[in-house]
Amino acid sequence: MFLSLLYYFANLNMEVISPCSGSSNKTWAEVEKLIGKKCNNKNKKSSNEQVFEDEYKKFTVLDKQLKSNNNILWSFRGGYGIDKIMPFIVKNDYDKTNKKIIIGYSDLTSLQIYFSQKYGWKNISGCMLKDYVDKNKDNKSKQIIHDYLSGKTNYLKLYKLEPLNESAKLNHIIQGITTGGNMTSIQSGIGTEWQIDTKNRILFLEDVNVNGYQLDRILNHFKNAKILSEVKAIIFGNFGNNKQNMKVLKHFAEQINIPVFKTDEFGHQETNLPIGINFNGVIEKEGKYYSITMKY
Repeated sequence: MFLSLLYYFANLNMEVISPCSGSSNKTWAEVEKLIGKKCNNKNKKSSNEQVFEDEYKKFTVLDKQLKSNNNILWSFRGGYGIDKIMPFIVKNDYDKTNKKIIIGYSDLTSLQIYFSQKYGWKNISGCMLKDYVDKNKDNKSKQIIHDYLSGKTNYLKLYKLEPLNESAKLNHIIQGITTGGNMTSIQSGIGTEWQIDTKNRILFLEDVNVNGYQLDRILNHFKNAKILSEVKAIIFGNFGNNKQNMKVLKHFAEQINIPVFKTDEFGHQETNLPIGINFNGVIEKEGKYYSITMKY
């Protein structure tokens, strides 16, 4: 398995980015061994330490990577920090930069959404490099990205979407451009130049360590801010093991006329199947459940 992954990463025109939280020397060494090359600008600071980091210094590193000739920018991990860099990002022009795929999730959501909307990049919300050396992470979640980037498949797909309201059950085929990711990151972008655009789009949402009332508050904020007014459909991923959260999601779905679905196939847990951002998405019924196919 290690040898096949080493060959796989060695043949990708990719660069490791680390604009959010870092990790230990041991984890960085494991990632370097996995991809077969040394990483520059290794970030070892925790999420709490990111509060005091020099955001402009971090931006200059990321800016060079965004303007490089690499086709893929793969995040080492998420955590915290990207929103402090985004004000510098939006002041720069990346029109003449070759389009890339940004891979990651969690705090990377803001960066992925901005470049998909502003410059048409097709990004992937999915396993970060740190996840590849984490034995607790699902191998299928990693393999699907492997198959997609290597050309073995030309689509990403989630299978077990459970309809949460009548609008979802009445619509047997829903089409739209896909967007979304981490709910807290998306909320933090409301009112900024990198605010999410959900018009005629299929919206993915997931989060971790949120209580029922916090989840309800954020979803109401989305409604009040008109984030959901013209969305084609909403797909909720995993929100942790809090049983109250499922009640909140069902209650929310019953109050709106937008098709709403739920799955545990993506999010901050062991299984985190990849999602295409700015892909063409098609939701359709497959037996008891629904599925979404995402193509470039």
